[in-house]
Amino acid sequence: MWIPVLVTALYVGWVLWQRHASQIAAARPPVATDPLAKYSGHVEIVQFYSSNGIIAPGGKTQVCYGVVNAKEVRLDPPVEKVWPSMSRCFDVMPAKTTHYTLTAESADHKSATASLDIVVQR
Repeated sequence: MWIPVLVTALYVGWVLWQRHASQIAAARPPVATDPLAKYSGHVEIVQFYSSNGIIAPGGKTQVCYGVVNAKEVRLDPPVEKVWPSMSRCFDVMPAKTTHYTLTAESADHKSATASLDIVVQR
């Protein structure tokens, strides 16, 4: 007597679970297969930072940047050759507090800029 009840309970539980799982799957947003899809078409600086914003005289720090959809990248003041890259870092050793500006330009001449300061503490 208890075997048919157990089989029925398991079947009903399985059916309810399948309905619940299909509702959860339908509610999820679609997953983008291309991680750069949200940047399609426009140039953007996705990162521009230094590992240390304050350094001692004679010290060095790393400056890192990342751009998407850029044809050309410029750094002002120019301390290192830069080029379009999703993630690139290089060392700088400013003698005094310096304001750096990164400019990324697309093939259709649209641009994006970002800035950062490295303070040389006296």
